[in-house]
Parts: sequence; C-alpha cells; structure tokens
Amino acid sequence: MQDNQEHLRAVAETIARRAGAVTECEYHGELLTNDCDEQAFALGNKLYDGEFRGVFSSRDEMKRAIQSVINDAAWDCGSCDRNKDD
Repeated sequence: MQDNQEHLRAVAETIARRAGAVTECEYHGELLTNDCDEQAFALGNKLYDGEFRGVFSSRDEMKRAIQSVINDAAWDCGSCDRNKDD
C-alpha cells in the first residue's frame, strides 16, 4: 500500500514539476512552490487519459495528490536561508 502511495506522489510531483508549479533548489534539492496550482491541475487533467492512464483511480485523487505536493513544498529553501550572510 505504501509503495502505491509513494508512486502516486511521485507521479503527482512529476506533473507539478512539468507544469512549473514546483521547482527544486539548485543547491540543496528542496522542493519549492511557485504558486501555480491551476497550471498543475490543468496539465494533470490533460495527461490523465493519456500518459498517466490508470495511475490514479480518479481525477479527484490526482488533484489531491498534486495539491499535497504543492502544499508540502516550501516558499524558500531553508538551507539557503540558513547560509545567507546577514
């Protein structure tokens, strides 16, 4: 069961990244939000019946997974913030 949840999250993250809703800190790899939820949902809906057919049990499940990825992403990289010169 956990493997399936991890797979769904990985696919949702892929969609969010491709839509530009999240990016990765180039130095620390932390996931950062770009506040583009609607673009990610639109891309997910576009790919739902094609590339990601059968991955999610419903579009709602896909949307919740994408939203979770975006919600869990930070606005700023905590590692970069700790290393800034004051």
